[in-house]
Amino acid sequence: MPDFEDDCLGCGEPLSGRQRRYCSPTCRKRYQRSKTPKLLRTCARCGQPFSEYTGRQKFCGPEDRDDYCDDLLSEEDDDRSARMAALAEAECEHCQTPVPYSGRGRPKRFCAPRCRTAFYRAQGVNL
Repeated sequence: MPDFEDDCLGCGEPLSGRQRRYCSPTCRKRYQRSKTPKLLRTCARCGQPFSEYTGRQKFCGPEDRDDYCDDLLSEEDDDRSARMAALAEAECEHCQTPVPYSGRGRPKRFCAPRCRTAFYRAQGVNL
């Protein structure tokens, strides 16, 4: 069940009726444009609380991050670099030439359609 506020987050006036967080669109915009942190959230990386500035923020920002979170971030970067290096070293399953990785999606198994056709024909598989 969502938690609702008793007072407007923008101006502090009491809420009434169906109002949940703000008393008016003006107060909602005032609150969204303010530079103050909105809520305390828990970092998905290190588990420490941090002040969020956007609704989608999942991790500590540079100003909230401590050494432990920095170490976890550098480990993630190292793991990502290792995965990308492994993908860059992929070879065609038919002719063993290097197959470049585009950086998105599943890596290619074959360098060209003719290699894919030849590979499946050699195995006796119809496409």
